[in-house]
Formats: sequence, C-alpha cells, structure tokens
Amino acid sequence: MRPFEDIDVLDLTQSIAGPVSTQFLGLLGANVVKVEPPGGDAFRGLLDGAMFASVNLSDKRSVCLDLKTEDGQQAAQDLATEADVVVESFRPGVLAKFGLDYETVSESNDDVVYLSLTGFGQDGPYSEWPAYDPVIQAMSGLMSTIGYEDRPPVRIGASVIDWGTGTLAAFLVASALHERQQTGEGDHIDVNLFEVAVAWMGYWIAHYTGTGEVAERQGQGFAGLAPNEVFHAADDEPFYLCVVNNDLYERLCTAIDREDLLEDDRYETNEKRWEHKDALVADLEAEFGEYDRADLCELLAEAGVPAGPVRTVDELVEDDPHVAAREFLTESHNIYRDTPVKTAAAPFRTGDGRPELDDRPPERGEHTRTVLEGLGYEGDQIERMLAAADLDGE
Repeated sequence: MRPFEDIDVLDLTQSIAGPVSTQFLGLLGANVVKVEPPGGDAFRGLLDGAMFASVNLSDKRSVCLDLKTEDGQQAAQDLATEADVVVESFRPGVLAKFGLDYETVSESNDDVVYLSLTGFGQDGPYSEWPAYDPVIQAMSGLMSTIGYEDRPPVRIGASVIDWGTGTLAAFLVASALHERQQTGEGDHIDVNLFEVAVAWMGYWIAHYTGTGEVAERQGQGFAGLAPNEVFHAADDEPFYLCVVNNDLYERLCTAIDREDLLEDDRYETNEKRWEHKDALVADLEAEFGEYDRADLCELLAEAGVPAGPVRTVDELVEDDPHVAAREFLTESHNIYRDTPVKTAAAPFRTGDGRPELDDRPPERGEHTRTVLEGLGYEGDQIERMLAAADLDGE
C-alpha cells in the first residue's frame, strides 16, 4: 500500500512528533526531503541517538541548509514550491522570516497541503511558548492523573503525546491530499501537542463537568474500578489485571475457582468492590501467588479476562512470543553511535503484509548535493551552500 509514491513532502521538522508524521507518509510511498540546520536535527544525539534512529526511517533524504543565508532560504523556498506537502514544526511566525510560511508558499504553490505542527497551535496565549512532550503532559492535566495520591505526579515514560500528534498529523495530511484530488485545493492544517493531550483527557473532562469531581492519582489502578491494577503471581512476577464490570469479575472468579468471592456481599457490585478494594486485593494476591505468571495470564485470557505480564524493555525485546511471531521489530542504525539497533516496525499490516521501514536514518545532510542538483543548482553555488551547512567535502 503505497498511495503517495507521486507525492513530494518537504519536512521542516525536528524532535519526534513531526518526524513521526513524515515517517508514516514515507512509509506509504511519499518522497520525503528533510531539511536540517547546519548542526542537524537537535534530537540526533538524544538518548545516545536512539530517538532519531526510530522516527527518521522510510527513506527520508537529509538536506542541510543554513536558512540564515540567501542561498539556503532560496533552496528551501524552491523545495516548498515543488512540494505537494510541507510539514513544519516552528513556532508561529518564525518561518515568515524565511519566506516559508503558508501564506508565502501558497502564492507560488496554490494547492499545497501545508501542516503546522506546534506545541500549542497558531494562536492563543500559549502559542509562542516552546514545548516538549513532558510539558504538555503536565499542562493538559494528564500528568495529574498518573502516580500515587500521596506522591508527586509523574510523566509517562515514553513520548506518547508526540507519537499521538505525529500520527494524527499524518492522517490529516492524507485526508487533505484526498480532498485535493476532489477539489483541486490545498489547505493549511493547524495541529498541536496540547490539543491532542487535552482531547485524550476528554472523559475526565466530561466526568468533572458532570459531577464536579476532579480526577485523582490512583497509583497502578483506575478510579472507581476494582480489581484493576498490578498483581503478582508466583516468584513475585507482576501482571496487570483489568476488571471493569460484573461480567468480567464473574469470569475471573470462575477461572481461578474462587466462586466464594462471588458470594461475598462486599464484592457484589463494582461500587462495593471499590469500597472494599484493599480486602479484595489481599484475597486475590494470596490466590494469584499460587500460579505461574505465564500460566495465569493464559488462563485468564482464555476466560476472556483482560490481563497481561508487566514487561521490562529487555523482556519485550528478547522474550515476548507475540512480538517475535508477528515480526514486530525491525533493523535500524544508530547514526550517533554508529551501531546497528532494532526498533519497532510499522504498527500495521495490509493485504501485502507489514510495510518495511528503511534500515537506517540519513546521515546529517547526506543528500544535500543530490537534492540541490535536482533543483538545478551547480558548481560554486553548491560548494558555497555545503560550506555554509558545515558539509565540506560531502
């Protein structure tokens, strides 16, 4: 499934969310040219290069341009004029200084699909604020729901808002390209991390506005639901059990031969189970300690009860049979450390199977000369631009 093989994408993004969006577009066939500043994407070295190695695959081509020079600005403008899609992650107003804002680009490229991916959107009190994923987790209220009630809030240990926003951005670009086929018109799309995170808080917002109750941190569990948290099987091996209604509770008790827990008045309804949560957890922990974790999770799954082992990253990579069976890890290369690595593959399949990501991200400015020659640049001008981007001899 490569519907975008005739689509040229100009990627003016750094960090994670923007590169995720263009990686998805490239995975679906688009020709992605990633423009980086002379020093390269600021995330090339973060986490020893692991972040960059995971979100800049799918045959992206890297071009280093110094937008502070006339040559660099002109080359970027030429790329924008030829592009079907421009994806940028600068704060509002910054690209206008370089003639790369939507208003300017659309004058010479009137059907361009132009997506601005920012922290807070193109207007509003926060629009000029810089933002990364953890800041958005905090400001959206998400962080206030994570952790234990008697301890400070904690962040989710992965860039979930970045990934969610990048995925939404790719969907929106695909939708705009489909609409362009029908109308012949482009669009300017405004998507931002903050609104994505607030949208994810939608049911807590509805709960508060309906009841006046503010969501509180519940540690491993979820407010009002029991049993719904981390439990431990034999050898203290952790697993997560998620029981959200009476039917699942009955399945649980039947599966572990504890029908007596169904007859206990304290556990008759979800409200009562929540009220007597500590006693219920103690009863279940004592029972679960008699089971091997793998056997118990298999037993519960067969009974239709959502449960699964709490895995560490090494267990996920080395031991998870589902990851192995579905071949969900793919080869990449950590440019920063110059070492081969594995990362997650494309998280979907089509009738042709799972699309393959490229096995390495681009070196900084690796395709600068080739792309400039494709724009008609030559000789001394290319050499001057390579030098300005600190790419002498490349």
